[in-house]
Amino acid sequence: MDSIVNIDDFGAIGNGVHDDSEAINKAIQSLAKQKGGVLYIPAKTYAISKELYINVPGIYIRGASPYFSVLKILDDFSGRAAVVFEPDSFQLSKGVGVDAGLTIDCNNKMAHGLLGIRLYDQVSLRNVEIKNVHSEYSGFRFAQDKEGYNVIGQSLLLENCYAERATNIAVTPMYYFDRYQEVNLIGCKSFSSVPNSDTPQGDAFYLKDCKGISFTGCSAAFSQNAITLEAQTKNISGISIVGQTNEKIVNYALNTIAIANNTIENVTVLPLRNELSGGAFSLKSCTKATIYAMDMPVSIDSKSSQNIIFSTSPSKVSNLARGNTIFWLANFDVPGFSILDAFTINGFTSDPTFYLSDSTGQMKSRIEQKYSNLRFLIRESDGYKLKFALLKDNLNNASNIQLSYTVNNVVKTERVLLGAPDSGSTGFRQLIIPN
Repeated sequence: MDSIVNIDDFGAIGNGVHDDSEAINKAIQSLAKQKGGVLYIPAKTYAISKELYINVPGIYIRGASPYFSVLKILDDFSGRAAVVFEPDSFQLSKGVGVDAGLTIDCNNKMAHGLLGIRLYDQVSLRNVEIKNVHSEYSGFRFAQDKEGYNVIGQSLLLENCYAERATNIAVTPMYYFDRYQEVNLIGCKSFSSVPNSDTPQGDAFYLKDCKGISFTGCSAAFSQNAITLEAQTKNISGISIVGQTNEKIVNYALNTIAIANNTIENVTVLPLRNELSGGAFSLKSCTKATIYAMDMPVSIDSKSSQNIIFSTSPSKVSNLARGNTIFWLANFDVPGFSILDAFTINGFTSDPTFYLSDSTGQMKSRIEQKYSNLRFLIRESDGYKLKFALLKDNLNNASNIQLSYTVNNVVKTERVLLGAPDSGSTGFRQLIIPN
């Protein structure tokens, strides 16, 4: 038996016109009978009118070229997707995927590009391009065969994959995951609307009831939302977004939806690379998230708590809940960083300074190190005024405290001196300030 099966050997023509779906499915059944192997697709365009159906483990599709091995959906196509991985049981879904590259041309027909049903362990898709996706379908769709809290798929790897819409209209997300965990997306790109669209729509990546999903070096372009997390029937947790690039995102870089009492927790977003517009962050029912928003807008609803936000633009963060920590990072206006705008540290100048503020911003004070002394100031109508200071230099018969006081409407600032021994009763000295 040959572990590599060439679809041409089963009658596939590959001229982009002749319907090759029957021949390709015969090649797949040949691999199923020998319990797995590689379905080899030469560098030609193979037209299909039916879905290519893989329901056993151990079958990989391998293209001769990521760009010239093409599956093209015909006008009279009947099926859910060009390629369907649907094991008879999730225990039999291991070891399937696409290796070495493949292009799927959905031809703007009503079908997904690639559909995976309850895939479970050792599933990988590498160098897969799906183009001309219909507005109501996804390029990559990973779903379940039934409802249920404990129904999940897991351990998927998508590497250097690409999906692109046929038009400006988008109803369905381009990458869609329903109840999956332990999924890694590396270098994957999503155009929810056609590239260079003036009116982008749809979600680039959509995760529903998922856990343990990592995005590394991925990109979302010409979409309404880059990444949407929906906690519909269970909590979402463990989402990591690193090295993401966003281009012309209309609404949100990260959009969160939580139904009923479900929550979204432990989400980490490192700084994004944005072109044109990267979107904003919307945190709803989120907890323990760490978001490096930088100059991107952030909104936090009243049900969110224990989140950490790093921002260079305090005016762009709307925090409606207690229990979140907001760090204002240094920028041209504030050369330091701030926590919730209540405590600010400025170490940029030669005089390190701490600023304190109440929640209204009306009461503000400043602690600064100046000339090796520690000075305490409170802001008044005409600026910060010194109230007292701790002095470094030691003088004989003098304290290390300097006080500010008013005499005849004149503000004076003097060091507190020490009186003679027993001047304040036996065993005590008086503290003296000038008249």
